[in-house]
Amino acid sequence: MSIRNLHILILVSVAYVAAQMVADISSLRSLTLFGFSVGAFSIAYPLTFTLRDMAHKLAGPYVARTLIIAAAIIYLLAQAFFAIITGLPPEMTPEESAALGQLLTPEWRYLLAAVVASVLSQLADTEIYTRWVNRFGREHQWGRVLASNLIGIPLDRIIFLAIAFLGDWSGDQFAAAFVGTTIVRLVFGIISIPGVYLVEEHSEDWIHITEIRHTDPPSFARAKRE
Repeated sequence: MSIRNLHILILVSVAYVAAQMVADISSLRSLTLFGFSVGAFSIAYPLTFTLRDMAHKLAGPYVARTLIIAAAIIYLLAQAFFAIITGLPPEMTPEESAALGQLLTPEWRYLLAAVVASVLSQLADTEIYTRWVNRFGREHQWGRVLASNLIGIPLDRIIFLAIAFLGDWSGDQFAAAFVGTTIVRLVFGIISIPGVYLVEEHSEDWIHITEIRHTDPPSFARAKRE
């Protein structure tokens, strides 16, 4: 990988994590889009799937999976930090402190649902993307992003709803919460598809990452690549 592409990979990775954080923060805002009542989360979050695809294109599936897990860990650490600061003596009234705590610290069930849904759907996105590339090579790049998004985005919503509300909602409530939000997210996911053309296909050198172990000396690693 060239230095230029390495820099682009860093930027895409940072943008991926930032989009996750922006989506989480914007979930506090409710909107009406395309006739559906959804959270602003549904605008930013679909971008993470295309950004993941861009990182995948630049550096391959192993780096993409690492990015997914790293983003989930960062999210959990952020939530842990929010939980800590909401318990510290605030320079505000008790009522203001309680309101801020409710905003910053979601219920554990919703937190678990968000993390599990994000990780599993993004990993599924990775697998669909990989299978498309193995089948079609470098052709139809829009197709690899579209196919992976069509699987990953609805799967994320299904997993979240199942963990967060199973046993509390009726089938009609599940259907209503799934359909509108999923449609909106797919629209923004489709809009973001051209982003994959902004980055170059990863070098074949990245394939050899799987053959190198952390215990290998640098000279041995170079020999494997050669």
